[in-house]
Amino acid sequence: MLLFMSGTLITNRFEGGVKAGILGRISPSPLSEWHAFGIISDGKTEHMMLAGAVGDFTKSLVSNPPSHLWARQVHFAGLPYLVNMYDRVLLVATGSGICVFLSFLLQPCRANVCVLWVAKGIEQNFGKEIQDMMSGHPEDQVIVHDTAVLGRPNVSQMSVEAAKKWGAEVVVVTSNPEGSRDIVNSCKAAGIAAFGPIWDS
Repeated sequence: MLLFMSGTLITNRFEGGVKAGILGRISPSPLSEWHAFGIISDGKTEHMMLAGAVGDFTKSLVSNPPSHLWARQVHFAGLPYLVNMYDRVLLVATGSGICVFLSFLLQPCRANVCVLWVAKGIEQNFGKEIQDMMSGHPEDQVIVHDTAVLGRPNVSQMSVEAAKKWGAEVVVVTSNPEGSRDIVNSCKAAGIAAFGPIWDS
């Protein structure tokens, strides 16, 4: 089932729980290019993919919604899966990158995680469901910065400070290429191990 929120986000829902850190693929045709997205799941009854309408594929889903999408049932481990290798981890997400980390808040995992999320107009652009998933956790475990309310922060500096406060062994980032690179480099300069994608994800 496809849901379109605020004209900028697409949510695809599927049956069956999925382990945290796993990615899935969808396509408008089984013979065309497949696109990978992070999976949000409590690990029990269902899972969903959240995608911001920023690339050609996701923009086309909003401007010309397909009658159906193909989904691969075999999922694969993405960068966030390495969270399971550590005891204390800071997860840093900007915008719709939050979806790859939400499962770590919704289901038990090996690591103690702290999530730092920076996004614009969270309630308006991401909806109540995503907002609710971020709430109800210990105050020191979830840091949400809405740029529409609080202004644009120095995310790299915030990440270093949050990692030190949390006592994180490692920082895992999901942002755009420039943001990921800046956060990873700032963390490493502060002596904190950090990983991020080498392209937008």
